[in-house]
Amino acid sequence: MSPAFLSRSLRQFDAFAKPLKDFRIQTVSGALRSFSDFQLTFSVTIVFLLIIFILFAWEVADYLSPAVKQEIIVDISRNRHMSISFDIVFPFVPCYGNLSLGIIFPKVLSVDSMDISGEQHSAITKEVNKTRVSSDGSRVESGSDSEKLKALERKRTPLQSKNYCGSCYGAGVEDNQCCDTCESVLEAYRVRGWSVSDPEVFEQCKDEKEAGSLAAIGQEGCRLVGQLGVNKVAGAFHIAPGKSYGQGHVHVHDLLAFSGKQFVLDHQIRRLSFGDTYPGQINPLDNTNMSDSTKSPMISYFLKLVPTIYSDFSEKPLVTNQYSATWQVKSTPLTGGSEGIPGVFFNYQISPLLVKLAKERRSFLHFLTNTCAIVGGVYTVFKLRSAVDTPSEITRLLFVDLHPQEVNLWLLQLRTNWRSDGIVCL
Repeated sequence: MSPAFLSRSLRQFDAFAKPLKDFRIQTVSGALRSFSDFQLTFSVTIVFLLIIFILFAWEVADYLSPAVKQEIIVDISRNRHMSISFDIVFPFVPCYGNLSLGIIFPKVLSVDSMDISGEQHSAITKEVNKTRVSSDGSRVESGSDSEKLKALERKRTPLQSKNYCGSCYGAGVEDNQCCDTCESVLEAYRVRGWSVSDPEVFEQCKDEKEAGSLAAIGQEGCRLVGQLGVNKVAGAFHIAPGKSYGQGHVHVHDLLAFSGKQFVLDHQIRRLSFGDTYPGQINPLDNTNMSDSTKSPMISYFLKLVPTIYSDFSEKPLVTNQYSATWQVKSTPLTGGSEGIPGVFFNYQISPLLVKLAKERRSFLHFLTNTCAIVGGVYTVFKLRSAVDTPSEITRLLFVDLHPQEVNLWLLQLRTNWRSDGIVCL
């Protein structure tokens, strides 16, 4: 089979109609226009394929990323409890130590909760873990204080023998009540409602000071990590200095030992959530740093909770809460009363509406339909673009001196192209 025969055979397999040889005029300008048209067609084809590729990749990413459907309904659930998880660091307030008169207090910061139903939990310790930290947030090892603690125990041992009973200095409720520690003496005075101007007059408090008050602890901070179980009603929980207790239906903090002292309650909220956290959930107070120059401030956070049910492709949905937050800071005296006490307070209210979040997979048929729509849509746009170019070509023919046979040839090609594109030319 000769090359010439093969070439003639291949020419017969042409999908596009060609004008007759009598209508063909080969000119240099025509060749240049043909080359220019080829460059334009090639560029348009590259852009066409690039746009299709970008839109197709976008559609694939959208298909592989499940959509989240949101629904808001009235909360008719009967969940009566919820949990509060927190991780808060106070770099300038110690967990334990002596902030006044060299006396060792077992607790400086107290965690308490209450709600509108009247339920109170004072000085929560079981669900809260306290860690001594330095001002930069790093953990402080307790080994440096071991010798002082041993000295304190040696000092207490003779006093706390089997026959020893420390005096309550007239504050005991019972005649034979014993107060073996400084804390027990102060507690007895608190129960009586008596004030203590100088705790060092008590033997127990004086001995504890002489044995070593661990004054270095007063220069430390405290990290509190905990999870509180509370009723699903409006309420509050707070972290404040002083011993807390309930007196009737009133929540009281004993700040007598801190008289004359000022607290710096700068803090970092590393985490605060009301329930488990679902993927992508944003808790607005997470990683929040609060710093204020107010002396002994009362820092109040006001939270609006929205019950939320999150479900993905697993069987069990996740019941949690989203929330928004605002806050207020004011100065308070250490005398307490209606003006408040220094501390960090979280007041929350619960919305009657429930948000349902559900992940949904897209169907493959939907993906296939969108892919076809992308290809067909881009192709149609480019065909319309070619049609828009036609008026400019007609203008060129009307105002440029061309050979009449070249005009007839161009019209024949245009009519042939329109017919092949399915466009009827009258």
